Amino acid sequence: MTLTGRRGTAVVVAAIVSLCLNLLLAGLMIGGRWHHDPGKMPWGGPPPFMTRFPEEAQPIVKGVFDAHKEEFEGHRKDVQAARQKVAELLKADPIDKDQLNQALAALSQQTQVMQQFGQQVMIEIAEKLPPKLRSEMADRWAKDRFRKPPEEP
Repeated sequence: MTLTGRRGTAVVVAAIVSLCLNLLLAGLMIGGRWHHDPGKMPWGGPPPFMTRFPEEAQPIVKGVFDAHKEEFEGHRKDVQAARQKVAELLKADPIDKDQLNQALAALSQQTQVMQQFGQQVMIEIAEKLPPKLRSEMADRWAKDRFRKPPEEP
């Protein structure tokens, strides 16, 4: 079955809106965790993402994240601006398909830049951790991400 006309347009717009909402929610979750006192949540505990690290690794991880906080903030603002542009174009009637495609491509690019930066920070953290902690973190990551039991040494 092919979707053409109004039905096809409605499906494409719904898919775009869904993508934007998912990206918005992901950004809110990340931003909400990031914009509190370094290492603390409003209720006084560590940020939830920090609890995924072994306690011995948390000071190292926090130090690396704190060192790159301004860069993360810049990337977050770039992604936010790209999302806002997409949202503005989605409100237009009629939708300018070419501009919307360009805005979605820019959003994708900004999201990818932020992800690549996060990967570089992850590498920096890994380089600073002792091998035992790095191994423990890798096991936790594999278990969380892939539901894979940690390998026995």
